[in-house]
Amino acid sequence: MPLYIKDDAIDRLARRYQALTKATTKTEAVRLALQKALDEELTKPALADVAVAFCRNLKQKAAAKGAGTGATGEA
Repeated sequence: MPLYIKDDAIDRLARRYQALTKATTKTEAVRLALQKALDEELTKPALADVAVAFCRNLKQKAAAKGAGTGATGEA
C-alpha cells in the first residue's frame, strides 16, 4: 500500500527522519517514527498512577516529619 504525504512540511520531516535513521524508504521511516512514538506512549504511567504515587510520597513525608518532631497531631 503506497504512502502519500500531501503536506510539504510533513514530507520534509519524513525525509529528514529517513536520513537520520538510515531507513530504506520514507514509508519505513514513518513506520519507525510511529512505532517509537507508540512505544513511548504505552510505557508512560497512567495519570492516576502518577497521582497515587504523589499522594503516597506526600503522606510518607508528612509521617516522617511528624515522627521527627514528636508531634501527635492533637490540638
